[in-house]
Amino acid sequence: MTMWVSTRPERRSDGGITPVHEIVIKALEQHDGIDLDSGEWTLYDYIDPDSLDDLFSKEGNTVTSVEFTVKGATVTVWQDGEVHAKVE
Repeated sequence: MTMWVSTRPERRSDGGITPVHEIVIKALEQHDGIDLDSGEWTLYDYIDPDSLDDLFSKEGNTVTSVEFTVKGATVTVWQDGEVHAKVE
C-alpha cells in the first residue's frame, strides 16, 4: 500500500515550521505494516532526522528529493514548494 502525505510548511505555535522528519513520521504512521509504537526502532536508526530537516530547510527554485528505506518500505521525500512524503 502506498501512502502519500503532502503539506505546505506550516508555522507552529512556537513560531517554527513543521520539521520534515515529522511529515515522514506521519506518512509512516499511515502505512500498513510499520509499527511506530513498538519501541524496537526509531527513525534515527534509518536516517538522521536533523540532517533530513536541514536538507529541506532551503527555499528556492530547486526541487530537493531523497529516498531511503525504513523497515522494508521505501520512503521518498521531495520538496517543490510543498513537502511530500511517499511510503511504499
